[in-house]
Amino acid sequence: AERFLFGVGAHHAGMLAAHKAFVETLYRSQLMKAVFATETLAAGINMPARTTVICALAKRGDGGSMNLLETANLLQMAGRAGRRGMDTDGSCVIVATPFEGPDDAQQVLTGEIKPVVSQFSPSYSLAVNLVARGAGKLDVAKDLVRRSFAMWEKQQREQSIASARETYGDEVNEVLEAVAHDKFLGLLKDTLNAQLPRRSGSKKSKSKSMVPAILEVLSDKKLLKKSSKSYVGLTQILDLEQSTLQYLEREAEVIDGVPMREDDAFGELFAEDSSHIEKEMETQRKRVMKSEHELFSHIFTAMAGAANAALARSDPQAEVLRAALSAARPREPSNDSTVTADELTTFAKSATVMSRKMRKIKNKGLNADSESLFEEMDAVEEAEDDAWEDMLALTKVLEAYGCISCAEGLDNAESKTYQLTPAGENIGILGFENSLWCLVAMGGAWDVANESAELDEFRAAMENIGSDDDLWFSEGRSSSEDENEEVGTEDDIPKPQQEAEQLISLLRSLTSSELAGYVSCLVSEGSRGWSANVVESFQKLSGNQQRVIQSSLLSLERLMEVQKKFSVDETSSKCQLELNTCDVVTAWADG
Repeated sequence: AERFLFGVGAHHAGMLAAHKAFVETLYRSQLMKAVFATETLAAGINMPARTTVICALAKRGDGGSMNLLETANLLQMAGRAGRRGMDTDGSCVIVATPFEGPDDAQQVLTGEIKPVVSQFSPSYSLAVNLVARGAGKLDVAKDLVRRSFAMWEKQQREQSIASARETYGDEVNEVLEAVAHDKFLGLLKDTLNAQLPRRSGSKKSKSKSMVPAILEVLSDKKLLKKSSKSYVGLTQILDLEQSTLQYLEREAEVIDGVPMREDDAFGELFAEDSSHIEKEMETQRKRVMKSEHELFSHIFTAMAGAANAALARSDPQAEVLRAALSAARPREPSNDSTVTADELTTFAKSATVMSRKMRKIKNKGLNADSESLFEEMDAVEEAEDDAWEDMLALTKVLEAYGCISCAEGLDNAESKTYQLTPAGENIGILGFENSLWCLVAMGGAWDVANESAELDEFRAAMENIGSDDDLWFSEGRSSSEDENEEVGTEDDIPKPQQEAEQLISLLRSLTSSELAGYVSCLVSEGSRGWSANVVESFQKLSGNQQRVIQSSLLSLERLMEVQKKFSVDETSSKCQLELNTCDVVTAWADG
């Protein structure tokens, strides 16, 4: 703190958030003349300077390795030089070190700048504030998603695809359709492959028992092409056999419809023809049954059964598969989420000729770099869908934890009108990556909807393991003791609420310095280069702090279970509990 009085400070990821914010405020107020900073300056914080000094062209990465700075980050750091409205110019000084030579400097300074990629990721605070701005509706949230940088990228992709279609016509549409077909088969293979271990121990149906054979066909283009042609051939044979049977049946109807008298000279001839046709019909019926059996036993029939079983599931992977099937049917949009074996043969044909079609269209003038156009086609719908699905997932978790409420019994979250609860208002004020976790860790919110009931069942099952060994203890107890225990049970209070109340009780037992140390665990950034592990850091805590950490871990496990259930994005679901700073902040707060 004494350095601040002399106008000198520091700014790096290892500092507490409050300390960094204080340094930024002093610097913007021109009360600090020099700041020793790291690559955090490239993150876009408001800390302009007259002169920027870059002391090294490399930084320490994961695992302790040294990596050169990215060109974009170096330019961002250098761009801090020159304060708007204060300076006419700015200077950037790059210090030479024994570790980075001229070649490294040239590589960093003249390297290619990576394209800007959307980092838009909804958070709990953002979701709550958008619900408040939309008067309880999600219209404002949806409008924000549509105006994000990811949506601008989507528009650029759409323009590229539209331009290619205008230039090359139906050939581009054919290639894009083939890509969609190939993508569906690839996702089907991944889905079946992921489900295979779970199926091995269950009772197998026909389609399940043939999953290894299906995966073999999907993994080999030549085998896929051969099997597809085989199925198409069997289909044509079956159609031919059925047509022949129908012809014989019509002939039999004609003969039976001819009126005959007993003294008719042609009676015996017609009777002989009728008998012959009956035999032919019997033989033809057997041939039809044989063709039907061969078609039913074909690998593509089993593939269709396995695909429909996967499409009927309710997990996120099935949703992706259904979306891919819908994209593979651009000419015939349908809400039908089932696929036929005939349709799979069409997909297989597209997958086998896709490379040839791509070479053909590239030879007509579409440059090699435009090959990514076909990948961008897949991403056109994903950008909005992913961001909006993340927002809906956060909304469902907030509702489960009582941060927003809805009196309407609607299943569609987009049609609901929400109201903010006091817990939701607190989350809207907090500005952390996972504000819900910070509130849960302070006992301010819990799973009021009991969406984590399966976690309680799992814990109960784990507690019952080995309980038979303790029967001798319970048998020796009197019935009066059991009755006394039943009087004090808390079964009427839900488990999540019990955990929250227990956590609040433990938090009240902390001193002010111990509470400051615990809060630092929730708000500090991840440690870099610290030698202490989690066990060592936990052992440095006081007894009260250790009990609080243990109680908060129960709430953390429950929150992670609910977030997983609603498929919250990994970035939004991250829960910070950095024990390395707890003892340091506790000692600092204690003087």
